[in-house]
Amino acid sequence: MKKLLLITMIATSISFAQAQTSEGGWLAGASSNLSFSSTSIDGVDDNQSNFNLTGRAGYFVIDNLAAGLNLGLSSSKLGDFKTSSTTIGPFARYYVNGTFYVGAGYSVLSGKNESGSTTVSEFDGGNLLLEAGYPIWIVENVAVEPGISYTSGTGDINRSTLALSVGFMLYFQ
Repeated sequence: MKKLLLITMIATSISFAQAQTSEGGWLAGASSNLSFSSTSIDGVDDNQSNFNLTGRAGYFVIDNLAAGLNLGLSSSKLGDFKTSSTTIGPFARYYVNGTFYVGAGYSVLSGKNESGSTTVSEFDGGNLLLEAGYPIWIVENVAVEPGISYTSGTGDINRSTLALSVGFMLYFQ
């Protein structure tokens, strides 16, 4: 009896997830990764904080395939030195059997480095994004989405980042 109940629950959740990722549907949401560390520079302790928030909206062009637009904001601060940037660009996300997703995108990046109230430098470039995750359905059209992403920078910022993130996504039919 327990096995039958478990199989029924799994089958229901898979069909429920597939219904949310069908052609003609929309998705909209945001994800973030936060970090905080203590860094020692020349014997002086300073706290470093990083913040990243990415919003996105997309349309399911076919079943399980969404295409849309990312908009990102990030900030990093170490003592009086602050870096801030914005990104915007397209993304695509494919849901495998409606249960987990893989995606890719490219964003144009623009930002600046500041020391106190003085702008030290400005930079621009791009970010190539690869991601994977799993939507955990809270209610019918709302999911928490833990994921992992790899970002590779181009232009003035040639940095690669591997990150864990969590987001909330709304799905509309």
